[in-house]
Amino acid sequence: MKNNPNKKRGPKPRVELTARDLERLFEIHGTDSAAALAKHTGLTYMLVYNIVHGRVNSVSSRNYQTLFDCPAPPREPLKVDGAAFRAMADMWLVLNDGISRADLYRDLFGLPPGRRVDHRIFNGRINTIDARLEHAMRRKFADAGVDRQLLDRWLDEFEEVPRDERVPYERIRPVLRYLEERLGIRPTSLLNQSVARYETGMLKRVSRRVYDRAMALKRETEKALAGQGQKDMDKIKEAVVGGKSGYTLYADIREELHFLRRHAKKSAKRYLGRGLWTYETGKAKRIRSWRARMIQADCDRFIRESPSTPLSDLPPSRQQAGVRTLIDVLLARTAQLLSGQDGVDFEKRILTPSHRRDEYNNQYHGFTPFDMASSVLGMNRRAFDLMVARNCEIFRSVGKFTQRWYLSDLYLRELSRRKNFDLISAKYELMAKTMGRSRQAGTCMN
Repeated sequence: MKNNPNKKRGPKPRVELTARDLERLFEIHGTDSAAALAKHTGLTYMLVYNIVHGRVNSVSSRNYQTLFDCPAPPREPLKVDGAAFRAMADMWLVLNDGISRADLYRDLFGLPPGRRVDHRIFNGRINTIDARLEHAMRRKFADAGVDRQLLDRWLDEFEEVPRDERVPYERIRPVLRYLEERLGIRPTSLLNQSVARYETGMLKRVSRRVYDRAMALKRETEKALAGQGQKDMDKIKEAVVGGKSGYTLYADIREELHFLRRHAKKSAKRYLGRGLWTYETGKAKRIRSWRARMIQADCDRFIRESPSTPLSDLPPSRQQAGVRTLIDVLLARTAQLLSGQDGVDFEKRILTPSHRRDEYNNQYHGFTPFDMASSVLGMNRRAFDLMVARNCEIFRSVGKFTQRWYLSDLYLRELSRRKNFDLISAKYELMAKTMGRSRQAGTCMN
């Protein structure tokens, strides 16, 4: 059988060289020069020179056998206690909502989707793990902007956070039955595996995330039933089981279609291809996506051509767009006022620290990396950079530089709770949309 030429081949394993290996090398070949040793073994001069001078940490199995006249000994990978890895993995999953343990496992081992996952490294049934897994987790945090000192402090705080325990299946079983009766959602879709494994007692508990999701769906369903909102019911179901390719829910374009019938005097059959009664009675719930796009386009066109149409008569989705336009005008006017001299003085008063510099530098309050402070304040990164560039002297007084800039958590908490800070934030959010990123914004603190 011929090998597949397109098959990807992984890197061949290499043999780590230890101090004892170098001693054995001199015992076998004596004190010959690198050139003589290269001539004797047949290896390249540069490779032998780097090995002798300790510049090479590993060699291939074939080169090892050439140097030592014996096969490479099997060496177990370095094992370490898995407690630190499990703590970092748990915190990573909490900080990155939507990522499962299976996703993290396959990412660490470079496995394709669908490959089997060994959960024992996460639940502690395997006490020791390969050291490279711990290094890989630390590297993931470092790539996200969390250095070693900050990561250790986060881990200490994370240990004090109570863990969510797994929930017995009996508690979620009535909720699953309710959702199946009301929405037609099979329990397997929520459990992410066969419900028979729970019903037969093979599995007895579900994760807190699955339980919370099921309870949230139940509350949304009860709210939709109380309001007689079939549109909400259909959307809840579609969010769980997924939609039908090439089709759109009739409930999504119902308001736009009725708007065209009332104001543009358009026939529903022109858009639907059949009578309106079929959809209004629930006999059909979806229309072809191209028909939905045509309804949306005609609705937008009519609104543009009829600017005198009252805002209250527009479909709810178009009402929101109209309200957003008014809000944008108000924000633009607010930003204009805050850009004047009185506005600049007002901004300085809002941003001025209320404590002494030594209090902000106190390790007790903690520090946040500069490039992560924008998310703490709920601002866009570009808007935050512009605000810092305009107020460099203030942020320098509450910052700390050790290899990189950090901002005091005390100041960030104080700023986020300060009255009228949302006006300052809105000003720079608008500026970020209307101008390119200032060159000074990227260099002010760094």
